[in-house]
Amino acid sequence: MANPNPVETKKQIKSTNENSDSSARSTNPKNRKVKTKTNSNVSSSLPSKNGNKTVTIKQNLKAKQNNVSKEIPPNLTNLKNHKGNWKPMDLFWEESSGAVAPEYRYAKQFHLWTDSKTIHLTRKIMKNGKLQLEETKDISPVQYEKWMNRFLDMGISQFPYEEIPEEQITGISYNFVEFRFGSTKSKFYYRLEEIQQSEWVQKKEIIKFIERMKP
Repeated sequence: MANPNPVETKKQIKSTNENSDSSARSTNPKNRKVKTKTNSNVSSSLPSKNGNKTVTIKQNLKAKQNNVSKEIPPNLTNLKNHKGNWKPMDLFWEESSGAVAPEYRYAKQFHLWTDSKTIHLTRKIMKNGKLQLEETKDISPVQYEKWMNRFLDMGISQFPYEEIPEEQITGISYNFVEFRFGSTKSKFYYRLEEIQQSEWVQKKEIIKFIERMKP
């Protein structure tokens, strides 16, 4: 008996073929292999029952600790001892113009130091061969902590302790920055023409920061 609706028959045949193709794809060994490989990658990232869970936790904890250590600046040094007194600190900077005409001569001396309870700053400045400023004043703990954190951040404590050059040129000033904090000490010398060179950027930054210190 002929099918009264040939169009519907074609649709049914097409639907049947599509379902067959879908079933074939789902049972295809290659497809199962890809699916298994994907699941393997996912499961490999998960901790197993043989102790990897503990290792994973330790690794995560270590990563968090590393991130915290990067967030905390290394320059936040405890500036006081266990008794609550200031640790010994002494910073001295001296710079002069050398042998030039009297109207161009200058000299600068800055001295920052602590005793057990107080921080002091002495500044002495000469310009044109005349004394312009000479004073010693106490510094607030907040200001001192800001300065110290900045100095340590710039690496003032990382320089070796230099001795003044044995061979000196007459008329050339050998300026220096000396820093002592507890058992740490550093010192570097420089000539005025050297400080403008590119390799002296770090030391120049320290010198300029000292020069800007005010009570």
